[in-house]
Amino acid sequence: MRRFAGILGERSFLVASAFVVQLAGAGLGFLLSIMLARLTGVAGVGLYFLAVTVVDISATISRLGLESTSMRFASIAHSRGELGDLASLYRKSMGVVFVTGAAVALLVWVVGSQLQIGGERAPEFHGELPLLVFAIVPVALLVIQAEFFKAVGRTATGTFSQALVPPLLLLAATIMLWLWGMGTVHAVFGSYVGAAIAALAVAMATWHWRFPGLWRQRGSFDTGRLLRTSMPLLVVNSMTLILGWTDVLVLGIWRGAAEVGIYGIAMRLAVLTAFILSAVNVVVAPQFAALHAEGKVVALRRLAQQSAFWTLVAASPAILALLLVPELILQIFGSQFTAGAAALRILALGQLVNVATGPVGTLLVMTGHEKLMRNIVAASAALNLLCVLVLVPRFGATGAAAGTAFSLGVMKIVCWLMVRNTLGIDVLDYNALRKPAR
Repeated sequence: MRRFAGILGERSFLVASAFVVQLAGAGLGFLLSIMLARLTGVAGVGLYFLAVTVVDISATISRLGLESTSMRFASIAHSRGELGDLASLYRKSMGVVFVTGAAVALLVWVVGSQLQIGGERAPEFHGELPLLVFAIVPVALLVIQAEFFKAVGRTATGTFSQALVPPLLLLAATIMLWLWGMGTVHAVFGSYVGAAIAALAVAMATWHWRFPGLWRQRGSFDTGRLLRTSMPLLVVNSMTLILGWTDVLVLGIWRGAAEVGIYGIAMRLAVLTAFILSAVNVVVAPQFAALHAEGKVVALRRLAQQSAFWTLVAASPAILALLLVPELILQIFGSQFTAGAAALRILALGQLVNVATGPVGTLLVMTGHEKLMRNIVAASAALNLLCVLVLVPRFGATGAAAGTAFSLGVMKIVCWLMVRNTLGIDVLDYNALRKPAR
């Protein structure tokens, strides 16, 4: 750890803070999954995963790609001391997302009841949609708020608001439901919506406490420029979400809520291994944007290589455990969940490629190659959809895992190649780390 801190120098505290918060969030997510699995059973937790999928897809569309765009422009404005532009950017980003989020929520309410999701428990899922849609706007806005925290150097606060507060609130609510014997899907959905609203309120209150009066700062930021930059990223983010959630939706249609529950637990365990990459991304994303804007190519290259190397080192033990003893780990959630062992092994292999290549996607976006990233992700999402549609009807959760892991691996490898070709940075060139920084 000392060597890690020494290599990152002045960024070591930011990385450590983000890592601790991300680790705590991952731990809370793990406990929450256990509680939900024990409280609602296999089919119940499957309905919860389907609900989260619908909200995440809707919130991503509502943000119009503004999360990455806002961070990019806000970090540049903050580094230049242009508080007026920062304030204008904040107002416009939050306002646009609120309006689009409300429109998307209404659309989901109207159209969602026509979709046959959840197998034999589809009527129950449809009955919860009027409640569920109230989570779309706060979930969308919370991400935007968190990105602004990170852009102005409050990395730990942003990560805390996004990764720690929501699962903490939902876990507390779930424990209360368990104590009161109210383990119904409706109660869980209501707690999820309440936690989303409360987390957004806490984040916005913290922002105004940290930066009093910033909201009223006069300034102007070109809305057209903001949306022209964000729309390609909307495609990227939407395709990324399809890449991550197509498996759950297709399983929900072809196999029902119970198999979604088993697969959902395996998927969340696999994704936990990448929380270190998420923590590093939180810190390096605004640094990538700033270094590229300042033309500091050598520093940008070294930061990217350091991030990829140490992410792989830190995540390897967890991935190894998932590959060697998946049944033992899944047993924690209940004996029924051990049926997902094969899927967990496959998903862990996909995450190995993910962490080994490091933040290559973030590097492309933060250096102005968002259209290239859009094309890569769109192709990968199409590949994932094709694989899942072919494999899930025959192989169920194992087929979903194979399609998702393969698509993720292809996407990250292509991103690595594009970063090497367009920016001249090979994040897998570990020998470069042995050379002294210039």
